[in-house]
Amino acid sequence: MSSNESGNYLFEGRGDREIVMAYSFDAPPGRVFEVWNDTSGMGNWYGPEGHELIVAEQDLRVGGAWRYGTRDESGEETILYGVYQEIEPGSRMVNTEIFAGLPDFETVVTSTFEAEGAGTRMTTVVLHPAPESRDGAMAWGMEDGVRQTFERFAAHLAASEG
Repeated sequence: MSSNESGNYLFEGRGDREIVMAYSFDAPPGRVFEVWNDTSGMGNWYGPEGHELIVAEQDLRVGGAWRYGTRDESGEETILYGVYQEIEPGSRMVNTEIFAGLPDFETVVTSTFEAEGAGTRMTTVVLHPAPESRDGAMAWGMEDGVRQTFERFAAHLAASEG
């Protein structure tokens, strides 16, 4: 499966069911975790360019639900939702994820926030239930959206310092 790694960004298929995404941010792990999970600022960064955040709800606790959604310039909405399975503040989160347009399958998303010098390497592994769903997500253009979201988050993180 394809791999795209450049500088502080990684996007690749791993094995036959995983998508691995990583980005290096200029802030310590606790700060990255905190800002990543602050729904009040998500409108500044969540989703690719041209997407408006239309819903950002979360109950950040084990067993708590979350729901995020965007609308693109053409009016198409993308809604994702799930439940938190593990939370280690500042270092790790595991949650389920369901795309509302395809509710018949659920992925498991594991995000880690690891110190990298004075910054943080955030790595997210999305485990799909089958190779077909993983390959479909990758073919759908997920990589561009992920890269733009990470870049927008990095800018938001830098602007929110202080």
